[in-house]
Amino acid sequence: MLKLLQKEMPTAKWIVKDNQTTLLSECKKITLPLNQADELIMQKLIDWVRVSQDEKLNQNHEMIEAIGIAAPQIGANVNMYYILVPIFEEKSKKTNYFEHALINPKIIARSEQIAALKHGEGCLSVDNKHEGLVPRSYKIHVTGYDYLKKKDINLIVRGYEAIVFQHEQDHLEKKLYYHHINKNHPWLKEANWIII
Repeated sequence: MLKLLQKEMPTAKWIVKDNQTTLLSECKKITLPLNQADELIMQKLIDWVRVSQDEKLNQNHEMIEAIGIAAPQIGANVNMYYILVPIFEEKSKKTNYFEHALINPKIIARSEQIAALKHGEGCLSVDNKHEGLVPRSYKIHVTGYDYLKKKDINLIVRGYEAIVFQHEQDHLEKKLYYHHINKNHPWLKEANWIII
């Protein structure tokens, strides 16, 4: 049984939607070590994603299964997000997890190579469907403090994981995925883009 990091069971009611101005408000930098309030925010982010992916705790699918969530999505305009990407290994037939709980994350470099998810992106905070390709950098360099690893990290990430990071980073920079979709030609793609 999944053990919660904080006392409240996460619910869909925690999620701030894109019709609320706080979702796109300025996020403040966090001072380390974390104070109690900021630690609680991070614990809520981690619990939300973990519970959403847990078949027993989310068996009625009241929560949309998530692979990432940023603090503004639960009403906290601070620089943090949590990512939990299940990666199925064909050889071992096991699922490994790509997991980061980042505080004050920054994308310090991006490749010119563009990638996009073939069916577009979605978001917990967006109820209306916005179809189209979301161009992202295929490779990025991310820095920040990892709450789970208790240290500064320096990562170079590619492909799907890089797209996930950029999606969450957008939340801290007052953007949503549909702000990147070409308004006139939503499914327009350049010949050299990598479609995932």
